Amino acid sequence: MAPRVKALYNQMKSMSAYTRFALQHSRFLYMIRVTLVMATILFFVRWFHIPYGYWALITAVTILGAIPFVGGVISKANQRIWGTLTGALIGLSLFLIPPQYHWTHHLLFLGLLVGVMYYTQESYSYTALMAAITMVIVAGGGPADMSAAGWRIMNVLWAAVLTIAASLYVFPSRASDQFIHLTAQFLKQSQRYLAHHGKEIHQQTYLTFHATTLSNLIDRQIALLPHAVKEIRPLRSVLIQLLAIEKRFYADLETLVSTHWERQLGKEKICEMAGLNEAQQALSEQFSALATAIEHKQVLAIEINDIELMSLQPHHHVPEQATTPEALDDQSDISYFGYLWLNRELARQFSQLSHACQQLHRYDQANLPLK
Repeated sequence: MAPRVKALYNQMKSMSAYTRFALQHSRFLYMIRVTLVMATILFFVRWFHIPYGYWALITAVTILGAIPFVGGVISKANQRIWGTLTGALIGLSLFLIPPQYHWTHHLLFLGLLVGVMYYTQESYSYTALMAAITMVIVAGGGPADMSAAGWRIMNVLWAAVLTIAASLYVFPSRASDQFIHLTAQFLKQSQRYLAHHGKEIHQQTYLTFHATTLSNLIDRQIALLPHAVKEIRPLRSVLIQLLAIEKRFYADLETLVSTHWERQLGKEKICEMAGLNEAQQALSEQFSALATAIEHKQVLAIEINDIELMSLQPHHHVPEQATTPEALDDQSDISYFGYLWLNRELARQFSQLSHACQQLHRYDQANLPLK
């Protein structure tokens, strides 16, 4: 049993090493895939003298050129295949019309083409677009172009299959890995912002700044989300939840670090609160630790009660000369409690983020196949 466990550990370790290598050299590996696919297509086209072979090259360019990730390539190739088959069936059906009725062929072709183009504004727009293009290829030349239509269809299909195989097995680049990597970067940058803000508050220098890097990281994850979902479809809700947590965290952190706290009436209470600076420092260190755990695939969820910041108890400062109910209403408590609430929200969202990351880690360990 022990050798088996050791072999599994070494396999996981090597996969992790490849993931890091793929993230660092994604464009280089992408160019290797492109070169291999294009060279293979050119070899088959020239060696076997395949008619209309340039359509195979066009297929590879359109599939590989837009998105380099496995999920995106599979989605694009599937839509191209189904669009090609649909357009081919519609186009080939026009060849049932006898050649002497060529005007009937052209009128029906125009009507069907307009109908297919209508669906390019729907959910599967690329599929509809490929169907329309295939119709033009198959039937646009008139009822006497049957041989060319057949070869063009075959070239699109075998080139799409080759492109999918290359994306899956030749230095694959996964959008889900990139998404998780950006999550770790989000945590590291958040740690820097939190640590810097805590230092400013502790030293009472109150220098404000903006968390623009976090916004850029979130934008990149939003662009990756559709492709990552196609790679790990069972965890679609987890990816969406993780992104939503990051958005809320960014909004609260941006408010925390960009507010001019020196202008608030409760600034003295914030600076004098016992244990606040230590709790903020501990939270920032937990962010860094979670980022490291994600990179090493050893994620453990952080419970809300294990975050020191949540155990701090705010105190209401009553003025010494308070003799009326109005005097008891200390306006400085507004910013004081607001500041503590923002810190607590960051801690709460961090706990939720750690749970979502743990779910991703468990899925990765299970090594489930792509859906």
